[in-house]
Amino acid sequence: MKKNAAKKTDEFFMSEAIKLALKGIYNTHPNPMVGAVIVKNGRIIGKGYHMEYGKAHAEVNAIKSAKAAAKGATIYITLEPCSTFGKTPPCTEAIIKAGIKKVIVGAVDCNRSHSGKGFKILAKSGIKVETGVLKKSCEDMNFAFNKFMRQKIPYVTLKVSQSFDGRIADFMGRSRWISSLKSRIKTHELRAEADAVLAGIETIVKDNPMLNIRHLKVKKQPVIVIVDSSLRIGLKAKVLENERVIIATTQKASKIKTAKLEKRGIKVLVISKDKNGRVNLKTLLKKLGQMGIGHVFVEGGGRVLGSFVSQGLADRFMGFFSPMIIGGEKSKSSVVWPDILNKRRKDLGIKMVFKNIKQIGPDIMFEAEFL
Repeated sequence: MKKNAAKKTDEFFMSEAIKLALKGIYNTHPNPMVGAVIVKNGRIIGKGYHMEYGKAHAEVNAIKSAKAAAKGATIYITLEPCSTFGKTPPCTEAIIKAGIKKVIVGAVDCNRSHSGKGFKILAKSGIKVETGVLKKSCEDMNFAFNKFMRQKIPYVTLKVSQSFDGRIADFMGRSRWISSLKSRIKTHELRAEADAVLAGIETIVKDNPMLNIRHLKVKKQPVIVIVDSSLRIGLKAKVLENERVIIATTQKASKIKTAKLEKRGIKVLVISKDKNGRVNLKTLLKKLGQMGIGHVFVEGGGRVLGSFVSQGLADRFMGFFSPMIIGGEKSKSSVVWPDILNKRRKDLGIKMVFKNIKQIGPDIMFEAEFL
C-alpha cells in the first residue's frame, strides 16, 4: 500500500512538471522542453520550466523559485539534468549547490554525450536519484529532439490541407481556401513547434507565400527552406523577406543569381542531385542537421510531399480534411510520386498509424506516424 501511495505521489508531481514543460513548446527548440517542481513536506515550494532556447533551464528556474527552502527538498524533473557547459552552466551543479537531497527524473537524456552522466555526478555528491516516473509521457513530448539527438538528422513533419477527396487544388491551381481559418491558425502553431518550414519552388511560384508564423507570438521565426533545383525563385518573392532563408539548389543554379541572393543575406546551399536531377533530400536533411536544425515542417505541393514519403524521409503526417469535394480529372493530388514506384512495391501503399484525430472548426485534423 505504501509503495502504491508513493508511486501515485511521484506521478502527481511529475505530471505537474510535464504541464510546466509544455509551456515552452514554441520557444525552446532545438532544445527539449523540460519542467521541474521542487517538493518539501508534501507540497510544491518551487516551479520552473525551460522558457526559451539559450536561457536558464527548468531546474535553475525552479531553484530560484524555491530560494533557500530548496535545501533538503526533492526535485522532480521531466528530463535528466544537463551536466556540461553549453549556453548555460550545468544544472547538476545548481542542484548540488542548492542542497537538494533527492532527484526524481522522468526520461533519460538520449544525447549519447550526456546520457547517464548527470545521474553519476549527482550520486557522487550523495544525492539520491530515481528515474522512469511517467517515462513515456516525458519522452513523447520531445519526439523531435529525441530523433535529432539519436540520428543527427531532423525530425520531418509533413502537413497538407486537402479536400475530402484528397485534392489540394483544382485543375486551374485554385486552392484558397480549402481549409478553414481555424485550421490555418493551427498550422501556424505547428510551424512554431519546428525549427524550419520547408516548401518546394512550385508552391512559392504558385502561391507566393510568406511561410512565417502569424496569429501567435513567438520569440523567433523559423528558418525558411526552399527546395529549388534550378534556382527559379523570383527575386521579389515574399518568402525572401523573412529573416533567415535557405535555398537548397543544385549545380544547375545560376552563379549570378546565387550571388545576388547571397548579397541579401540568403544562404544558398548547393546540394548533390538525385537520380531525377532534383535536390537530394536525404543529403539536404543531413546538411540541415549539421546546421542545428532538429525539426523540419514540410508544407510543399504534392510532389514535394510525395518525395519525402516515397523516399522514407518523413516521420509524421499532419492533415486537415475539409468537408469539400473538388473532383475533376486533373485536380491536384495531395501526395504524388511516379507510378513506377508503386509497380515495384509488393504491398499496396505505405502504411501509417493514426496518433490523433480531432475536429478543428468544420475540418478534421489527423496526426499519423509512418510505420
